[in-house]
Amino acid sequence: VKERPFPSGSDQTPHPFPTLSLAPESVLQTVPSEIEASIIAAREHNASVPMNNLPPELFTKILQMALEDAKRPQRFLLNILLVCRTWNQVVLDSPTLWTRWDILSSRTNRNALQYLQRILVQSKSLGLTLSCSFWAQAFDGPLYGELGRCISQWQDVTLMDIAGETFFAMLPKLGNDTAPKLRSLYLRADDRYRPLDIFDPNDPCPLEKLELWGTSVVWSTLNFERLRYLHVSGPCQGPPSVPELFQILERSQRLEYLCLTGMNLSPEFPSLSMPSEPVCLPHLSYCQIACPHTADTLIRMIRFPSCKEVSVSESLISGPGSLSSLAHVVHVIENAIKEKGTTLSLIRDEFWVNTFPERSSRLGTKGEQEVVLRWFINMAREALNASPAVKISLDSTLPHDQIMRIITELSDLKNVTELDFAGNWLSAAHHCNPLDCIDNLGDKIQQWFPRLHTLVFSVNTLPDLESLYRVLLRRHQAVTSKEQAHLSPFRKVMIDDYLYLKGNYKDQLDAIRSLIAGGSLRIGLDGWGIT
Repeated sequence: VKERPFPSGSDQTPHPFPTLSLAPESVLQTVPSEIEASIIAAREHNASVPMNNLPPELFTKILQMALEDAKRPQRFLLNILLVCRTWNQVVLDSPTLWTRWDILSSRTNRNALQYLQRILVQSKSLGLTLSCSFWAQAFDGPLYGELGRCISQWQDVTLMDIAGETFFAMLPKLGNDTAPKLRSLYLRADDRYRPLDIFDPNDPCPLEKLELWGTSVVWSTLNFERLRYLHVSGPCQGPPSVPELFQILERSQRLEYLCLTGMNLSPEFPSLSMPSEPVCLPHLSYCQIACPHTADTLIRMIRFPSCKEVSVSESLISGPGSLSSLAHVVHVIENAIKEKGTTLSLIRDEFWVNTFPERSSRLGTKGEQEVVLRWFINMAREALNASPAVKISLDSTLPHDQIMRIITELSDLKNVTELDFAGNWLSAAHHCNPLDCIDNLGDKIQQWFPRLHTLVFSVNTLPDLESLYRVLLRRHQAVTSKEQAHLSPFRKVMIDDYLYLKGNYKDQLDAIRSLIAGGSLRIGLDGWGIT
């Protein structure tokens, strides 16, 4: 080592750097034994850790459960490898821990490719759970080429935002020979592309779950005998026609879950005709159909004797005949009504039945509201009277006479707990005062709706407030009388809007609040300075 001279003029005497020298031979001879001793001590310590004394199968199961909850499974597994030699060996000897790959967990395509290559070695041909987004990463030939080459190991696969024609052009068609382990497939493609011809109809793979979001495929190739879960949601280019859809359902007799939403289905297909009899799906437990213009056709041609939850919207009503074909839907909803609360809604020209708090079952129809309401009450009267709670929601733009007829129709239901007339009104000049309708019933309201405890209204004029006060006063007087002690008091009143009401009405509101059990008066907007 050369000496570094000091600057000229320095009074300090230069010193060389310290000379490096080896330790004495006697000290060096003890180093290997000390290293060996520390390794032995570490091994003994690791052996005493309870976690390391578990059977490898149980330890692997624990790691599998932790891996399922990990937000970044790749990083989690690589960290486990570095804990100690025991954990490292367990992980490397457990192919089941190397079956998940998610490109979103990798910072770069290079990292994703390296991890995928390692998975293909460590998994030892087990089925793989793969999740990939083409939107999140730039298209990478080597990466997606590797992904395609392991198609025989595909088991649960999620492909989001894919440029389908580019990617699937690299692959053989999915069939039992090429993808023998494929159990679940989720596709969300760019709908600018043509239908994807990706399935082999003559050699179908053992697919049990198929989800297509905005993705069009060659629908005639969907021939999966084991399919239990089918979800097709639009919009997409080239949705299935109604005959094609029924062909798929006829081939899928094991279906347990069916969801068809947001698609404009063509009613005809050149080489197929509609089935002469409804398609029966004996194992179906959940059914949701919300396809404009064709929902009524679909639901009337499907039977599901074991269904527990059903959701149907956009069903057009054109007379009693179209109602009778919905009887099987009502029978499913009846079971949910008996266990949960129910809302009957008449908004604009639509009629809705919803169970709550979760909308596990619902039916939506368009046209002939009163006819549908009368028919539904007759069909489901027993279930409605057994329901924990029935809410009624009416559009306050309905004419006075129609509201009175509807309320009279509802008088047979003894479990009505809430009347909601806030509805959908546009101007004070054209909306009906539903409070006046209730007020005109007088004491009939106590007889018809003994469990009623919540009112929701829009208030626009002082007469509206006066009507509300009289309705509450009658119920208060009836509840306090000994003859009608079985009645429920009003516990909650909500005033949602007051767009056309001007002025300060604090005294009137205080009087109304005094008639509500607990004083629960809620005003949706604070124009009166009251919350």
